[in-house]
Amino acid sequence: MEVVHQVDTYEGLARHAAEEPDVVVIGALADVPRPPVAARRFLDCRTSDRTAVLVVDDRAVLPAAPRVGVLRPAAGPDEFLSAIRMLAAGYAFSARAEPADPVEPPEQITPRETDVLRLLVSGQTNSEMARELSLTESTVKFHVQNLLRKLRLPNRASAVAYAYETGLISVGELPTQARRP
Repeated sequence: MEVVHQVDTYEGLARHAAEEPDVVVIGALADVPRPPVAARRFLDCRTSDRTAVLVVDDRAVLPAAPRVGVLRPAAGPDEFLSAIRMLAAGYAFSARAEPADPVEPPEQITPRETDVLRLLVSGQTNSEMARELSLTESTVKFHVQNLLRKLRLPNRASAVAYAYETGLISVGELPTQARRP
């Protein structure tokens, strides 16, 4: 077994993936901190099933695909090496710990909450969002808190990261009405 590259960004991962290594191990990356998001992005852009993917995450749920495995971060070295060998041999698996309580998917956000999220990403304050959306500031605060609760996010910065990771907002894209002069 030989480690041929180690990267800390998705861009670096994509650059070296063209060499089609036998197994790619994906954990948290600097520009895509959630391993399942990075893995889905990688799986969508890979040109063949030749490269196996090992996702190191506690709760990753990935679509069934050939040569994809999920391993919990607390796995020991023997389990990690076994996972790589299984993937290299062509197997797919999920060796993650099941949560004690079933995890429900996040609630769907409303169109108004999506508007608030887009404006939040652009850096607007609650009062600026209120003016933009013709709402009271307390209504905007309610939407922000509801959005964070539904998406199970701790703060506004996490909501911004979520918007980029899920593709709701593309890098460099801001809502036209939200751009500041």
